[in-house]
Amino acid sequence: MATIEQAKNWLKAADAIIVTAGNRYANYEGLDILSEGFTQEFPKWAKKTKANNIGNALEAPLSWEDKWAFWSDLIQRYTLSYQPSHQMEQLQAVLADKPYFIANSSFAHLFEQAGFAKKRIFNIFGDWTKTQCSSGINHGNTDDLETVKQFVAGNGKVPKCTVCGKELELHMPLNSNFFPDTDANHDFRWFITNNEKVNLVVLQLGVDVLSPQLVAPVINLVQQFSTWHFISCDLEASALPDNLQKRSYSEASDPKELLAKLVKEEK
Repeated sequence: MATIEQAKNWLKAADAIIVTAGNRYANYEGLDILSEGFTQEFPKWAKKTKANNIGNALEAPLSWEDKWAFWSDLIQRYTLSYQPSHQMEQLQAVLADKPYFIANSSFAHLFEQAGFAKKRIFNIFGDWTKTQCSSGINHGNTDDLETVKQFVAGNGKVPKCTVCGKELELHMPLNSNFFPDTDANHDFRWFITNNEKVNLVVLQLGVDVLSPQLVAPVINLVQQFSTWHFISCDLEASALPDNLQKRSYSEASDPKELLAKLVKEEK
């Protein structure tokens, strides 16, 4: 297994970087969907939904008016009022002047809000700043921030699909209506294809059991391409396949700790 200094050198020499970011990364940006702090931050919605965290509250049955009022409070708190953390600034430093792509399991529009290029982000579980039709038919996605602002101001109306007239809901996998962002998925696949033979680093940050799509499939990708390297804060080094040991640096820590090491300049 490589050392942290080797990992830093891989990043410096990289022709391209793929970042996979999960729920543990989002926690440091202020959004923990499993935190029981929900009952203190949103007592009204904790009572109405009978839930003790955001994840469970999002699945609670509510009227359309209440759904949109609740969703708007969440989006206002975690997206519109979001201020990038120091770890996000450190990630920007790591990616500076490098072609990159971010595959992200958070739906809070965090990387876009932090200034990363929208065309270089794939939100695999959707984006709650966009809507989808509740009919179960893919009528496309629209932005919802104006609706959110109206609900926060107390005069919001439930938005309707311009194609069929059904209520719009958040573009998230809350039910079987979810259609992933095929454009972003296409862009991500092209990024992989165009960088199969270059020095590419996959940087895994805070990916856990809530986003298995970003674990085994990504490790399998790195195994396929001999010029790729893997850096992670989510796995014990011994958990990686034998044929990746020399091309990997992994520590069981957290995104904040790993990024601090990767950007630290030696004296």
